[in-house]
Amino acid sequence: MQKLFDQMMTGNRRELRYASAMDAKTLHIVDGDSTGGTLKMSGLAKARDILVWREALYSGPVPAGLPLRQLSRLRSRYWTNGKSAAEFEKRDAALAKHERYEEISLWFGRGCTLCHLSLAQILSWFREHGVSPQELWWAAIHGGELHPEQMAKAYAKRRSVSGKQMQLGERTWRAFRQPSPAGLVRLMQADLGAMPGVRSAVLWLLQEYPNLRNGLSRLERDLLRQIHRREIAKASQAVIPIIAREPVGDLLLFDMLRNFVQAEHPLLEFAQPFAGKFQTWEFNGATLALTNAGRRVLAGKDDAVALNGIDRWIGGVHLHGKTVRWRWDRKAKSVIAANC
Repeated sequence: MQKLFDQMMTGNRRELRYASAMDAKTLHIVDGDSTGGTLKMSGLAKARDILVWREALYSGPVPAGLPLRQLSRLRSRYWTNGKSAAEFEKRDAALAKHERYEEISLWFGRGCTLCHLSLAQILSWFREHGVSPQELWWAAIHGGELHPEQMAKAYAKRRSVSGKQMQLGERTWRAFRQPSPAGLVRLMQADLGAMPGVRSAVLWLLQEYPNLRNGLSRLERDLLRQIHRREIAKASQAVIPIIAREPVGDLLLFDMLRNFVQAEHPLLEFAQPFAGKFQTWEFNGATLALTNAGRRVLAGKDDAVALNGIDRWIGGVHLHGKTVRWRWDRKAKSVIAANC
């Protein structure tokens, strides 16, 4: 009887905690405008209580040693091509007012590298500022994929953030910003059970290092393969199948295709005359084909980095020049220090 009574009391406490959380004034930090819009339409939150974390951290510099304000200014300059340093000021100001709320719900999906990077950044910031994990809840789903009437059910399934999750978020964020991939490699060897999806997110990042075989990242290789299979293809035909299965924005992929076309030794060429504006959406309809150099690289007979160099950031690592120290080794399933 005592055991049954204890179980009933535990269940009652959980129900009371859940009811209290539903009534609490909540700040919703979401993974994008789509989730934010759906959340607003569902009636669960008003616009003023929704903070959209608009970032694509897998692209551009994310160096260590910078507090949020300085990092946000750097990221703003990156996304605006140096035109503005203030793109994230309103977002960061809203985050700094988190104490106005009784709880904070984090809407970031499990199976998304972009979501896990943003979640790691936010958890690290909250831990740095002494926020208790008891104030944080994780709705581990991409709300933009749901209908408004499904949001309440997803919200009810959210779970409180644990101390271990906050620690793992901070560790992931710190490893991602190091000037070498060593921290991420070590992370792959750690117990990541506290946050399902972190391992696949880190693996995704590591596979974006130049491949030991041909100097292409995994996404670059997939783009060239899409065109190689068709012999000639529109840029959009190469991109659409990848964004259908990958947590990546199309802008990054179209930029990769542009880089292949305008490289010192082009890996792609226009299969039909292109009269549109190269740096705009008009490039999406350009018809492309592999060059001889592109076919040699895809076959592993030449190295893309040695041919054309690289200028790309992965977190705190700047890959630059025609020789790079770090390479993805498919056999080792890790990034290694290579002699290139």
